[in-house]
Amino acid sequence: MFNIEETDSANTPHYFKKFTIAVFGDSGVGKSSIVRLLVSQEHITKHEPTVEDFYVKYMTHRNKAYEIHIIDTSGTYEFPAMRRIAMEKADAAVLVYSLDKPNSFSKLDRYMEEITKCCDDRNRKIPVIIVSNKSDLPNLSEPTFYNSYGLKISICVHLEVKWKCLWLATSAKFNLNVDTIFNKLLDKLNPQGSAPRKKASFIRQILR
Repeated sequence: MFNIEETDSANTPHYFKKFTIAVFGDSGVGKSSIVRLLVSQEHITKHEPTVEDFYVKYMTHRNKAYEIHIIDTSGTYEFPAMRRIAMEKADAAVLVYSLDKPNSFSKLDRYMEEITKCCDDRNRKIPVIIVSNKSDLPNLSEPTFYNSYGLKISICVHLEVKWKCLWLATSAKFNLNVDTIFNKLLDKLNPQGSAPRKKASFIRQILR
C-alpha cells in the first residue's frame, strides 16, 4: 500500500490518482500477455481468446502513485457494445498489433474510428498509444510508409501525422517496453507540473 500523504522525502510518492486504460486489438496479437506481464509479471505462452478481463495495478511513476484500472477487451468484432462501454470508461487507450499478423495493423483503423466517434459523442479526447508487439520475432518488419513528397518515413512519424498517436515497439515475451507503454500514457494523463504543490511547514512559510 502506498503512503499517499504529503511528505518531504524525495523517494516517497506524494500524489495519488486513478485512471482507467482500455486495451484493444485483434485476437492473438498479445494484448493479454502485455497486461498480465504488467500486473503480475506473468508471461502467457498459450493464447486463450479474451471476452473481457479487468485488472488493477498500483504503480509509481515520476514520484507519483497511481491506481490503474486496465480493461483487456476482446480481440473479435463480436462484442461492439462491450467495446463501446470500455471506450466510454477509458481515460486512455492502448491499440495493439503484431508483426506476425499483418492484418492486425489494418484493423487499427476501425478501432481508432470507434474511439474517435465515442470521444466526439462525449465531447472529450483521450491519449492513445499504438503498440507493435512481438518485435522480438526475426525477419519481420514494420509496414512501409511515404510522405507527400514520396520520401520514406518511419511508422512512428506516420502515426503521429495520421492520428497524433504515440507508437512503441514491444515484446511481451522478453518484457521489452511493457512498463513504458503505461508510463508514457501517464505522462500524457498527468503531465509534469500538474501535481498539487506540497504544503510548506508553518516555519518555512515564515522564513520565505
